[in-house]
Amino acid sequence: MVSARVGYDAPSGLYVDGSGTVAFARGDEVRFLGVQGDVGYARRVGNGWSIDLGAAHNQISLPYGSYNYSEAYVGIARSPVSAYLFVSPNYFRSGVVTVYGQVDASVSPVRNWLISAHLGSLNILERAEYPYSGSSSQYDWRLGIQREFGNVEAHVAVSGGGPGRQYYDGLSHSRTAVTAGMSASF
Repeated sequence: MVSARVGYDAPSGLYVDGSGTVAFARGDEVRFLGVQGDVGYARRVGNGWSIDLGAAHNQISLPYGSYNYSEAYVGIARSPVSAYLFVSPNYFRSGVVTVYGQVDASVSPVRNWLISAHLGSLNILERAEYPYSGSSSQYDWRLGIQREFGNVEAHVAVSGGGPGRQYYDGLSHSRTAVTAGMSASF
């Protein structure tokens, strides 16, 4: 999988950001997975505190369907913790209203190393035609570690979610996964 991200942060606090992802499938097939774009405004508001307001649009193309949704968000941060709230009026389907909250924290115990944690909760407030049955609330979590080598970063994380197990391809799967990757900044 390869992702590319481009962004601009203005001195005024206005920012714009976009990314795209492709995956290499079986054989020589290259599959487009999606794009994401957002625009927002971030500002320091006191002794180490900052606020962030914005909107994002996501287009995701998967083997079993394509999804487009937009969301508005507000966040507050004070190192090493940040908290965000996202609201989407049409999450994957028209008429599905969701709220997603997340808390992230990170700490650098020694130079060039970072340990991070994430906890999130997706809550469906209204569902006209939600594509999945089951709980109207789901949670996700992630613990990770990363190491910087100049402008290159290597990272590994373990993540999961719930409630229950994930079902796809007609089989039950654990929601826990280990991921690893590298990224370069220019």
